[in-house]
Amino acid sequence: MGLTARGKDVDKFWFDLFHELAHIALGHVGQQNGTSDADEKASDKWSGDALITSDDFERFRREKDYSERNVLQFAKDQGIAPGIVVRRRQLEGMIRYSMLNHLKEKYEITV
Repeated sequence: MGLTARGKDVDKFWFDLFHELAHIALGHVGQQNGTSDADEKASDKWSGDALITSDDFERFRREKDYSERNVLQFAKDQGIAPGIVVRRRQLEGMIRYSMLNHLKEKYEITV
């Protein structure tokens, strides 16, 4: 498994890590023709649900409160970085990709 520090955003790192772990957990590794679009979608869902359970996120979604305050509180309640909540909302079309990006922390990776 390989990961890149591309973008250095905390949310990208965690989603990418869990996405790749999902390929392993879901048995997508070693397929003759590689992964399919369905495999990629399944890995995206597994990744999102591993970081924020679908039940918790669905309750959060129903609130329809897209404020920074609400994102920060939900992230605190979940014990995750606010950027992860922002990214999930962006990926699921709840907010535009230009919204709340200032809540995404950056990692500095050194070797």
